[in-house]
Amino acid sequence: YCEEGNKFFYEWIQPSKIAERQTKQIIIWVACKDSDIVGMIEIRDNKFISLLFVDKEYQGQGIAKRLFNESLKEIIQRDTKLDKFYVHASPYSVPIYKKLGFIETDKILEENGIKYLPMEMTIKK
Repeated sequence: YCEEGNKFFYEWIQPSKIAERQTKQIIIWVACKDSDIVGMIEIRDNKFISLLFVDKEYQGQGIAKRLFNESLKEIIQRDTKLDKFYVHASPYSVPIYKKLGFIETDKILEENGIKYLPMEMTIKK
């Protein structure tokens, strides 16, 4: 990312900012190995992935998929009428989201110095 994008992103992931978002319609699930957090997913408004990360050392082990699937199960229980799930995927993460069942809904866009691809997934029940 450019300097503006890096600044925005690092401010967004500050623990104080994450804690502040927790007071709104935000839910976080984490994956742990022993006492270390190795992955996390943050969902807002019960339908939008805000963050999905897995520590580089643990990537490729299905952790992101499991975080996504477990969060989706709980979200569907909260809202049985939910039919779509959304993400603004970074260019790096597009292949991962495609594997999870998301499709592109636009071209790559940029906001606050961060490039992303709007994607959505139809929830099959």
